[in-house]
Amino acid sequence: MLFNNIKNIKKLIGKTVFYRSNLLNKIPDDQKEEFKEEITQINYVRSRNLSALLLFVLIVLIFLDHDSFQKGHWLEVPGYRLLFYTHVVMALGMLVVLIYSIVARLNTETAQTKLKRIFVLSFCFIISISSVLVSIADQFIHGEITVYILSVFALAILNYQRPVTNITIYSVSFVIFIVGVTYAQTNQEILRGHYVNATVLVILALFLSNILYYGKVKEFLSTKTIESQKMELEAKNEQLSSTNAELNDSLLALDESQNMIFSLTLTLESKDSNTHGHSERVAEYVSALAIHLKLTETDFINIWRAAILHDIGKIGIPDIILNKPSRLTADEWEVMKSHPVRGESICSKLRFAREILPIIRHHHEHYNGSGYPDGLKGDSIPYLARIVSVADTVDAMTSPRNYKLSPVTMDEAIEELKRCAGTQFDPAIVEAFVEVQRLKSFR
Repeated sequence: MLFNNIKNIKKLIGKTVFYRSNLLNKIPDDQKEEFKEEITQINYVRSRNLSALLLFVLIVLIFLDHDSFQKGHWLEVPGYRLLFYTHVVMALGMLVVLIYSIVARLNTETAQTKLKRIFVLSFCFIISISSVLVSIADQFIHGEITVYILSVFALAILNYQRPVTNITIYSVSFVIFIVGVTYAQTNQEILRGHYVNATVLVILALFLSNILYYGKVKEFLSTKTIESQKMELEAKNEQLSSTNAELNDSLLALDESQNMIFSLTLTLESKDSNTHGHSERVAEYVSALAIHLKLTETDFINIWRAAILHDIGKIGIPDIILNKPSRLTADEWEVMKSHPVRGESICSKLRFAREILPIIRHHHEHYNGSGYPDGLKGDSIPYLARIVSVADTVDAMTSPRNYKLSPVTMDEAIEELKRCAGTQFDPAIVEAFVEVQRLKSFR
């Protein structure tokens, strides 16, 4: 299953790159340099600001590493010492690139652009390689690769880079990652999981970065087209200027959020064989409930997006737990229960997802307060999260999973909802779901 998913992802990436690669050729020769300068400036500002933030964070982490040294952790677990060295190297790297950015601003405008490009590339390589070193050190402590995963997707989202550049950055960090974790991780099962996860996630990060880069190309082309059309229309009739401005604004408002939703969901479904098609089915259930409950257009969009992304935090759950065919141990269950918080953390970096963070975090809360992660109760649970909870549970019961013999029917699922109304679920939403299914059966 996982092998087939990886093959499908590669095919999809190939089609996307083939379809979009011709976009660059559509930029006129006299505008290509302007496009490069625009991309460079965006990447430079983002990388410079993130460098300053990371430098502050790393200084704090170095003090925490020193505290670990005082407590004797360095002698007990060598990973703490390696983590300290990595933090020091990263801090020095951030300090160097920040000094370099100051030097770049003192040069002529032509030289500045070239120096800014070097700055962005240096920043990307330092972040990608440093995150690998942190994950390698973490093998001696927690055995996770979360830092590497987050940095790969952060670079894909924050910087617009050409595909060749991205392939170079990701390939270098990936090779170092494979060599490092092979040396550091002695558990072969976990090591195999790291190999698969890193391969799938790097491919998907490359796919996502390509989508965003070519989306920026389309935005640039649209901008230039609009500017040209606007000048022609204003020359013919000044009364159309307000209309031209609205058209300009509407065409410039390129929404990259749907591409992000697709890529992140594809990431999860490639990792977990149990969740194939799960997000889409939950989205269908919540859409029907939203219509029945007469939610506003804004709430409808938010709950649909939350349904698509509600389980994205499972990206950080090890495969050995995620795909375990038998009952989880207490410790494994605690790791599994962390996925709403992990999902909130991942999506907090995406501007379009800020309004749905409470839904992602609280979709496993129970109406009587026995859920997780915060044990919220009754109306203190966000209303849209209560809707997603019902839809998520119904699909989990009616879909095949590794850990159960066979799914239940919809009628059996509805009886379970009724039984748990007032304890696990909001009774009003259960009633609404039952009514939606009743009306559906009469169509």
